[in-house]
Amino acid sequence: MRPAYPKEFKYIKARSVEDALEAVKAGAKPLAGGQSLSTLLKLRLIEVDTLVDIFELDELRYVVRRGDSLVLGALLIHNDVAMLREVVSWAPALSKAAWMIADLQVRNRGTLGGSLAHADPAANYIPPLLALDATVRARSSRGVRAVKMTELVLGPYQTALEPDEIIVEVEVPSWDIQGTYVLKVGGASYPSLILSLAARLEDGIVKESRLAVGGYYTWPFVVEGAFDGEKLSEDAATKAVGLFPDGEPYDDPHLAFEKKRQILPTALTRLIREASAGQWRLPIKEEITRWRGRNQETVVVNGRALQLEGEPRLLLVDLLRRQGYTEVKRGCDEGRCGACTVLLDGKAVKSCTVFAPQAAGHEIRTAKGIMGAGLHPVQRAFLEEYASQCGFCTHGFVMTVTDYLNSVDPSANDETLKLSVKNLCRCTGYVNIIKAVKKAAKLLSAPQKPS
Repeated sequence: MRPAYPKEFKYIKARSVEDALEAVKAGAKPLAGGQSLSTLLKLRLIEVDTLVDIFELDELRYVVRRGDSLVLGALLIHNDVAMLREVVSWAPALSKAAWMIADLQVRNRGTLGGSLAHADPAANYIPPLLALDATVRARSSRGVRAVKMTELVLGPYQTALEPDEIIVEVEVPSWDIQGTYVLKVGGASYPSLILSLAARLEDGIVKESRLAVGGYYTWPFVVEGAFDGEKLSEDAATKAVGLFPDGEPYDDPHLAFEKKRQILPTALTRLIREASAGQWRLPIKEEITRWRGRNQETVVVNGRALQLEGEPRLLLVDLLRRQGYTEVKRGCDEGRCGACTVLLDGKAVKSCTVFAPQAAGHEIRTAKGIMGAGLHPVQRAFLEEYASQCGFCTHGFVMTVTDYLNSVDPSANDETLKLSVKNLCRCTGYVNIIKAVKKAAKLLSAPQKPS
């Protein structure tokens, strides 16, 4: 298979929001996490003259209370939206939606604002933010403009953002009850159906409610008042479906619209049940992930400083392989298989979705780089549980699992494992891989013997 490369483009790494706005005003396209954009560019479905990389603008990574709302910086990565204590407690519907995004590597690089600006018809964040009646703030050289979520999405991949605007934050009001239900089929990265509900109660009766749906039509929508004046019960699902507007059916690659229509009442019942049950309970974290690089002229790989050379469109996976790090495998070219996964500042990322200049100032570890005097516990577990098989995918699995056990869930709970480690095994031998992950969790948690 011929490797996929974007057409040539100019690359700017913004040092401040002002830098980014100046570049966007001149016609550059913003590059946040780039998990969708990089693939579209590689497949040449879109072309750009200039990319302005805003990913390292840590001033757009914050969570603050503002009056009766929680305000989220646009460059919060998905894993932070999923796990930060403030978000989990204030907006569990949004937290759950973030947990259901793709896999650990995508959640390490993808951003809240980037997902909203991309506006996929089945984007995870749009239905919960519609249900929560959120407001997006976009900034340009002219100032800051507030856009209600109901006005943001105009159609598939189309938003109300002006060409010179960048999303800078999202404001989320408080609700008494909220929840999200996500249906994925066949290992898809995007949901086939995503439903979100928010309600305010008075003496157990719904005073105000908002039900949002994504992946059903080619545009997400919200139904107001579907449950008003009654108790929130599973019997209300049929009534809610009757309030849906007409729209253009969305047949995604994994599920036809007619099947979605049949599933919808059951999905709504599950949504009501989950919303009534309370908080989405998975691991939480306290600190926001920061990504600001240091020396911008080099990238450090396994302790060795490399000068960055080549065109901006050069992918990190190809830079590494050219430098002899052939343990990093080039697989699907679409950011799906995970064979190219490396640790970037300790976080698992797919190096086929990162352009080489984005790694400037950062530290990379490959499977060889995590070894000390001997095998890393994850490598040892893969060896002892015969989880290597043909070996092509093993590097990517080892790197993903290392980050997962360090940063997400050291206990390797079945639920978090299923949501996080989704690398593809070409031998279809996942049983031994799961055993290896469980053993690695035990090895890492075991007391270290004194040397």
